[in-house]
Amino acid sequence: HLANKLSKSKKNKILVVDSLKSKGGIPYLSPRNKFIKGDITKKKILKKIEKWKPEVIYHLAAQSGSEGAYDNPKEDLLTNALGTYLLAELAKKIKCKKFIYTSTVAVYGNNKKYISERSEIRPDSIYGVSKYAGELLLRQLLINTKVKTYIFRIFNTYGPGENLNNLKKGMVSIYSGYVWKNRKIIVKGSLKRFRDLIYITDCVDILKKSMYIKLKNKDEIFNLSSGIKYDVKTILRKIIKASNKKKNYPIKISKGTLGDSFGFHTKSKKLKKLFKFKANYNLDKGL
Repeated sequence: HLANKLSKSKKNKILVVDSLKSKGGIPYLSPRNKFIKGDITKKKILKKIEKWKPEVIYHLAAQSGSEGAYDNPKEDLLTNALGTYLLAELAKKIKCKKFIYTSTVAVYGNNKKYISERSEIRPDSIYGVSKYAGELLLRQLLINTKVKTYIFRIFNTYGPGENLNNLKKGMVSIYSGYVWKNRKIIVKGSLKRFRDLIYITDCVDILKKSMYIKLKNKDEIFNLSSGIKYDVKTILRKIIKASNKKKNYPIKISKGTLGDSFGFHTKSKKLKKLFKFKANYNLDKGL
């Protein structure tokens, strides 16, 4: 979504680097963009990026599911922590202008109060730990350079391109997948759990703007979310309604999963102030 959005401007030359080992999304590559298939922890791939010498680096490469991290913790830590360290070293070496990192709400862990960028960091999943390690490594490596660093702690994102066959990543995607297949919805955990959700287009609009917007500070952190809170019960009701299913669609509540926070919510005040952000999609429109 981001690469396609950026490539609409003929001024932008885009290099996409991806292992294509996607767990939550369906890989799509535009022929308009240069592509390298590979792992960002491998020297030969980093050499190719160095040769291309990007002015702006969008670092989205990650193992990006809390539950999936427990299937292979080594992969999670290598990609999310070491991968970020190596890309930061590269950014410093080639003196790129901006490094834009997509972190996650998972760095905060479970928090029943609304979250701001100053809230306590208390990850309760391997995924949250590895992504926060990436944040710390960026600050350590780039603090004394001229590279401007923007960190976006992205909340639950959903929309076209998600793999509805994957039942381990993305709350909206998982429940939609069950309904799409006309299967009973399995809910792992309480119906009272709550999330802030953001539609993919709204998310990508902000990421695009971050390349052009001028901020006073050399490094900034933003919570990226619509700022609208939904509990699981409401999410299910809206998915069932949007799918034209009967209100009594079958739902089974089962045991929760490792690394699944009970809830988090933000008002995105900083994002709204500096980016003039207002979500174009609420959950009904997004579904």
